Amino acid sequence: MTEAPSVPAATTESATPMSVLHIGHMVVEGTTIRAEQQLCARFADHRGRIDLPALGVLFDHVAGIPFFRLGAEAGALSMQARLAMSGLGHIDVDEKISCSAEVVMHDDGTGITTVDIRTSDGTLGCTGLARNMRVARPAAGDEDETPIAVDTPDCDGHGIELPGPVPAHLDGRDVIAEIAEGRRPIGPLAELLGGRIEFDGDTGMLRFTAATDPWMANVFGTMHGGVIATIIGQAFSLAGQAHAAAGKDYRVGDLTFGFYRSPAVGGVDVVVDVTPVKIGRRIAAFRATMVDADGKLLADGSADIHYS
Repeated sequence: MTEAPSVPAATTESATPMSVLHIGHMVVEGTTIRAEQQLCARFADHRGRIDLPALGVLFDHVAGIPFFRLGAEAGALSMQARLAMSGLGHIDVDEKISCSAEVVMHDDGTGITTVDIRTSDGTLGCTGLARNMRVARPAAGDEDETPIAVDTPDCDGHGIELPGPVPAHLDGRDVIAEIAEGRRPIGPLAELLGGRIEFDGDTGMLRFTAATDPWMANVFGTMHGGVIATIIGQAFSLAGQAHAAAGKDYRVGDLTFGFYRSPAVGGVDVVVDVTPVKIGRRIAAFRATMVDADGKLLADGSADIHYS
């Protein structure tokens, strides 16, 4: 039996999505922004790897700040309506990545922001777009305070041991069954999200349930859009594993998200149901919905999983 890695609790009075995900060194210049994220074992998946879901908070947060500041100057607030992320290659577990974003279009109600994430040697690892929207609801704290961290948090690895590789003789359904039964670790990132899974072998549908926590909050006091993206993205990744043939590897190639409501972060579960749309030999397409404990739709998404 493989024991699950021990992931230290993220919850402290001052914990935020940026501190927990090691995001900082943000510099805003007009309609552009730069930031960094120090990756580590805490953000690895059940294979011990960094994949696209681990970049969700960095992508969403940086994509929102320039447009947020433009609105704050006029007394308005903003939020993300949609994100589209494309992964372009391997990123090491201990890599320090940099993210740049630019508002390329905006008016009184909406904006478009482009986002690039690069490794320390300048290799493009992720690119995409965010659709920003103005909203009228008040923030939980000071509306004029832009949530910008000064320094990129250091990381000592949190004492987490990376999960071992998936044995080549196991097909994806066997791997997911072992995770669901607790015989294989679900991975440090999924544990950080308080995640657990169920899988229906007849329909191919995977359910990922995550426990909300105060560190996940945004400026409005509800769940940060990047955390929503990370939870749904992690669900897609596990669904991709479920449909992998024995000996086949995979990566999350493309993710899109639509945000409709943001849940409270007081410990109530959110549920993501992932349904296969088309499973091919080299690529698989999935759709997902996220709902709260009352079944209210919070977000949805789509994903392409690439097999090799």
